[in-house]
Amino acid sequence: MKKRKSFFSRKKRSSGRYGLEAAILCALLMAAAYVGDVDISGDAPKPAAKRELSVQKREAPVKQTFSDRAKDKSSRAAAAGKSSPVADEREYRLVRASDGDSFILEDGARRSIRVRLYGVDAPESKQRFGQQSREHLIALIKNRPLRLKTMYLDNYKRAVSLVFLTNGDGSVDELSVNQRQVQAGMAWVYDYFCTSDICKTWKIEEAMARKQKLGLWRDSNPTPPWQWRRSQKR
Repeated sequence: MKKRKSFFSRKKRSSGRYGLEAAILCALLMAAAYVGDVDISGDAPKPAAKRELSVQKREAPVKQTFSDRAKDKSSRAAAAGKSSPVADEREYRLVRASDGDSFILEDGARRSIRVRLYGVDAPESKQRFGQQSREHLIALIKNRPLRLKTMYLDNYKRAVSLVFLTNGDGSVDELSVNQRQVQAGMAWVYDYFCTSDICKTWKIEEAMARKQKLGLWRDSNPTPPWQWRRSQKR
């Protein structure tokens, strides 16, 4: 009887010890579940802050290089939000010109349209040679029927166009007014926006006008209008 009593008492103590260990293990598991996720595969739980950081790294945009940004700007300037070139069959007449690259035309039904010469930038009216550029443009197109090839509409809802003179027989002059302004030294080729193949020819003609000191190129170092406009905003 003493041996049996001793046996049962040892078993009772062992059962209590196992119960305590199980309770501690359950408490630890509950605490781990409360603080963070438990990976049942046996791997250590990943801290929440580190998980968020890794997500941010995956979702962070790739930084563009300078050349990438330049290409992106060029493509936006040439095509973003703009339609394909449209040749207008109507004939227009000059109403008035504000400078050497911007003016208002009117068609036969007296409907007006604001036009900006595509790919060139003339001196502003307050710049040196600004008035000469405007007068040269007026002399070219005043009282002449004009045809438009609109490249796109700009942010001011102007038709950014190649403008052509129409001859008496109804044929269209092969040289655009845009190109004639460059040839006469009355406008720069606007590299940022001039992306058509014809712009390469215009750049050659701009260099020729500069070499011959025509128009604004009589100055040794004239200020491009896009630089002048930026300086006026300061």
